[in-house]
Amino acid sequence: MKKIKLLIADDHKMVREGICSMLELYKNKYNFLIDVADTGAEAVAKALKDNYDLIIMDYQMPLMNGVVATKKILSNTPNAKVLAISNYDEYANITSMINAGAKGFILKNINSDELILAITTVLNNKNYYSSDVAVKFIHNNQNTKEIDNTSVLKTLTKREIEILKLITMEYTNVKIAEKLKLSKRTIDKHRQHLLEKLNTNNTVGLIKKAMELNYFKTK
Repeated sequence: MKKIKLLIADDHKMVREGICSMLELYKNKYNFLIDVADTGAEAVAKALKDNYDLIIMDYQMPLMNGVVATKKILSNTPNAKVLAISNYDEYANITSMINAGAKGFILKNINSDELILAITTVLNNKNYYSSDVAVKFIHNNQNTKEIDNTSVLKTLTKREIEILKLITMEYTNVKIAEKLKLSKRTIDKHRQHLLEKLNTNNTVGLIKKAMELNYFKTK
């Protein structure tokens, strides 16, 4: 079992303990070695002393916020991987952390399954954004290339189109399953088919394709 060294930087003890509790659910699959910091300055100091596989960085902290802390860490250790976390999905917060070098942005209401997905995605050198964050991010970055809507639509089933629309409305797989009265496993399979058919590998890509197909107009 591979060891994964994590640094959780958040000024709220409850949040740090909550993340630890969620990760504990996966102890049979992942061996997480967890360290914590309650200020941005402490996060920088620890990151410069130790080599963490991933740093979960709160956007807003005392002494030094997550943006400054991320920049300082990456200026000294360019290969460090930072996953931003916040209570808020304001576009300015998202872009500030991304521009600072964060590889993803999640919200603190995340569930354990999505947390693990976010962590493993970033560890695999890919970006990850919570669905609601992705919607906000894509809505403000609409410089997308034109695609042949007709040919793309022909590859999607009625159910896949329905699920894609719900994804753009910020529904998680669990919520989609509840709404459509299907199992989460079934929704997971449909989402995987969407990723393959639309030639993308994450929620941001799906939402971008949905925007190109004008699905946002159905909200």
